[in-house]
Amino acid sequence: MLNLHKLPGTAACVVGAMLLAACGAEDSVPAGDLPPSGVGAPSAAERARVTGLGEQAASALMASLGAQLMAAMEAGGPVEAVAVCRNVALPLTDGAASGFEGVSLRRTTSKPRNPANAPDERDLAVLATMEAAATGDDEVPGVMIEWDDTVAHFYAPVFVQQVCLNCHGDPGGFSEPLAEKLRELYPDDQATGYALGDFRGVIRVDIDRQP
Repeated sequence: MLNLHKLPGTAACVVGAMLLAACGAEDSVPAGDLPPSGVGAPSAAERARVTGLGEQAASALMASLGAQLMAAMEAGGPVEAVAVCRNVALPLTDGAASGFEGVSLRRTTSKPRNPANAPDERDLAVLATMEAAATGDDEVPGVMIEWDDTVAHFYAPVFVQQVCLNCHGDPGGFSEPLAEKLRELYPDDQATGYALGDFRGVIRVDIDRQP
C-alpha cells in the first residue's frame, strides 16, 4: 500500500503542500474498492495489478515533484516553491504518467489552489466519502478504487502535516511576500485554513483495464 507518511518528512510534505495534495498520512488502513456498480467485476489478480500500478505511479509523481519543490524551498522558501509549482506541477504530473503504459495521473481536492486541479463528478463522490470518514468516527480508506468497464480509477488520500501549514494553514500567519505571491498566481485560491492532520485531497491514477 502507498504510505505517504513513510516518505522522508520534508519530501512528503513539500510534495503535498505545494501541489495539491498536501502531505503524508499519519496512519493508513488496508486498500478498499468501491462497488463495481454493474460493470465487470475485477478478479483478485486485476485488483492486485491495479493497486500495485497505482502505488507505483503515485510514488513516481511524488518523487518527481518532490525533487523540484525541495530545491525551490531550499533556494527561496515557500514563496519560491509556490512560484515553481505554478510552472512545473502539471507538466511533471503528465511526465510521471508517461513512464507507465495505459496510465494517466492527476491531483485533486475539494479545495483546489489551481483551478486545473478542480474535481470532476467522480472525484467529488470519492472526496465526499473520504472527507465524511475523516470528520467522523470511521477511518479514511488507505486507497479507494472505482471500476468502469475499461478503466480503473485508483485514489490515494493525502493529509496535512506541519510543514504544509506554511502555505495551506491560517492565511493570517502568512508572510506578506507569500500572501502577495498567492494572490498573484492563484486569485481564486481555496486551499488555506487547514489544520495539522486534516484530509487534503487525493492523487488519482486512471489505469486501463486491458493492459
